[in-house]
Amino acid sequence: MGLITPDYGLIFWMALSFGILLFILRKFAWKTIIHSIKDREELIAKSLRDAELARNELANLENRNAELLAKAHAEKTVIIAQANKTKEKIVQQAQQAAQDESKKILDQTREVVKREKESAKIEIKAYATQIVMQATERILRKELKDKVAYEEQINSIIQEISSQN
Repeated sequence: MGLITPDYGLIFWMALSFGILLFILRKFAWKTIIHSIKDREELIAKSLRDAELARNELANLENRNAELLAKAHAEKTVIIAQANKTKEKIVQQAQQAAQDESKKILDQTREVVKREKESAKIEIKAYATQIVMQATERILRKELKDKVAYEEQINSIIQEISSQN
């Protein structure tokens, strides 16, 4: 016959061979194969559960990371604000110290100028007195020949000049 129409004997022997193979597989290999399939199925289910747990944990970590990042940003803002306040306080203190120092130096300078002014006045008075005495002496020498009258005249002029100043 041919391949398209098989012979009944061939069908019988093929069915018998398949039955024996099925019996042997069922007796010795079927439990192992089913057990392997179940183990594989459990492993896949466990892997899927683990993947879902990992996905959830990753989502939680991302949320926590975002919260920590927001918290760090808020802390950074607070720290920068505090640093700016501290900077402004230090600048104000430095400005106040500079103003105090400049006022102190200005007061000292005024005091020195005042003392120098007084000293210059005293020197000018002494110099003016000396010039006046010399001029008076020359004038009086010509006018006064008497020494006592001369000294009285000079003393009265000095007292008069001193009382005016």
